[in-house]
Amino acid sequence: MFAALIALVVAACDPLDDDAERIRVILAEMAQALVQGDVGDFLDPIADDFIAAERGLDKSAVRLVVMRERLARRSISVQRLNTRVEVLSETRATADFELIATGGDSWLPDEGRLWRIETGWRLDRGDWKLVTARWDRAL
Repeated sequence: MFAALIALVVAACDPLDDDAERIRVILAEMAQALVQGDVGDFLDPIADDFIAAERGLDKSAVRLVVMRERLARRSISVQRLNTRVEVLSETRATADFELIATGGDSWLPDEGRLWRIETGWRLDRGDWKLVTARWDRAL
């Protein structure tokens, strides 16, 4: 019985689980920064060598896209669904999820889309950094 209890405690402290949770927190913080219009905070977890797989966007291009979207709408709302984080090694992870994004010029959204997003992460000097992303409309 004691050995089973020790195994549960060790499993609960598994650094891989902690890393997955850290990535979930980063994703939540990025979403909050986007909603609040804080482009700098949104970009902070994005690695300098980031590339959007099929779109050829680097970190600078992402900054411009986010700024354009924020300027085009008075309000933006996002909700992340079905998040799956997989820690592949001590320094690599993936996070896949769906994102509902709405926006408009009043308190009711004028538009909305559902996206499927796949991301790649790298542990860099103790911080998880977003290094790749791919997204497609889900509907």
